[in-house]
Amino acid sequence: MSVRVRFAPSPTGSLHIGNARTALFNWLYARRHGGVFILRIEDTDRERSRPEFEGAILEDLRWLGLAWDEGPDVGGGKGPYRQSERLDLYRSAVDRLLAEGKVYHCFCSPEALEVQRRDRLARGVPPRYDGRCRALAADLVRRRREAGEPAVVRFQMPQERITVPDLVKGDVHFLGSDLDDFIVLRADGTPSYNFAAAVDDCRMEVSLVIRGDDHLANTPRQMALAGSLGWEPPRYAHVPLIHGADGAPLSKRHGAVTVAEHRAGGVLPEALVNYLALLGWSPPAGKDEVMDLPTLSRLFALERVSRAPARLDPERLAWFDRQHLRRASVEGLIARLGVPPSEMTRRAVDVLHRDARSLSEIRASVATLGMVDFSVPSSATLVLKALCGALPPRIETEEQASLVLEAVGSQLGLPKRDVMHALRLGLTGREHGLPVASLLYILGPDEVQRRLDRALSLAATEGR
Repeated sequence: MSVRVRFAPSPTGSLHIGNARTALFNWLYARRHGGVFILRIEDTDRERSRPEFEGAILEDLRWLGLAWDEGPDVGGGKGPYRQSERLDLYRSAVDRLLAEGKVYHCFCSPEALEVQRRDRLARGVPPRYDGRCRALAADLVRRRREAGEPAVVRFQMPQERITVPDLVKGDVHFLGSDLDDFIVLRADGTPSYNFAAAVDDCRMEVSLVIRGDDHLANTPRQMALAGSLGWEPPRYAHVPLIHGADGAPLSKRHGAVTVAEHRAGGVLPEALVNYLALLGWSPPAGKDEVMDLPTLSRLFALERVSRAPARLDPERLAWFDRQHLRRASVEGLIARLGVPPSEMTRRAVDVLHRDARSLSEIRASVATLGMVDFSVPSSATLVLKALCGALPPRIETEEQASLVLEAVGSQLGLPKRDVMHALRLGLTGREHGLPVASLLYILGPDEVQRRLDRALSLAATEGR
């Protein structure tokens, strides 16, 4: 069987770190096995689904480098790829199940269901639907439906044992008798999550579903639905969730938990992908932990996925970010910064990315290189004039710039701290910033001379 995996986000909010890891694991599996990665949008929650959330999710996935082979914007042979555009398929499946007596209409109101729930809790039994509408006579159901009485459609859950052959957890067993007759079609005609997911996975010929283990309880229901329609369900691999450092399930109280937040914070996509891949999966022994997507896809295997929850560690993510920052090309970083690729910019990024902690830090440092109006104290003019006389035609390295500065200091007989302070003021108008040797190398002799001339001119004007 050809490998076909899917990522099926709901466009009801931003792309969560846990969902991003699910997308990544599916993408890596597809690429490792030469398969197809499907993007399916599960947008049947009419109240909470928003087009802008869908757009943001797609943009985050692109930013991470997780291109899909089939999806709402690229098409494919198993579409449509938005559940809101597949309602006829769900209705057809429901009609078939109704005709075969495998589902039934339920007229219980929310208030009646709440009474049932409280009664069962009072008796010490699990709160679940008691199936009271299952035995309604067909003619009574017809009359109530013709009268316009609202009703959902429930699936009559088989009572036998269901085994989920999980590729991460091993075989997991459920008793159908422990699972209630759940809703497959709401009163407004929209499908429930379990029904739509089961139909779509089978109709799209998904061969493996990799998802968080919070969905494990849904799997026997989806397998039973597929079986009732005569379809072979996909295989499943349920991955433990990501927790915070305190061991609790990841939430906003743990800090940045969405891809958008990390992106806005300047984290490189390569670093985030690398880090997410290692949350719950480990590479073979002896492999460098710092990896790009092609390397990850060559090594990824479900056999090396842990059964224990992973813990989000912002400091470790920051470490990966620094490693990828140092390995990144200057041109690639300039493109991400969105600044003109001038010689000055290239030199600045070349210097900064060696020791910077993040892309945001580089962006902030590059911003300080812009020319602004400023004045320097008269005490600094002696140093500025000395540098004017010591500038060579070209400065090829920071080491060469350091030698120029040493010569200025020796000529004036001033403490190094005073020389550097005066020159930084004269070149940037700021008290703090990049080392002055780095400034000379980045700006180059022509720009340095222009800035020194301007500073000296302003100082002369103010001194009159």
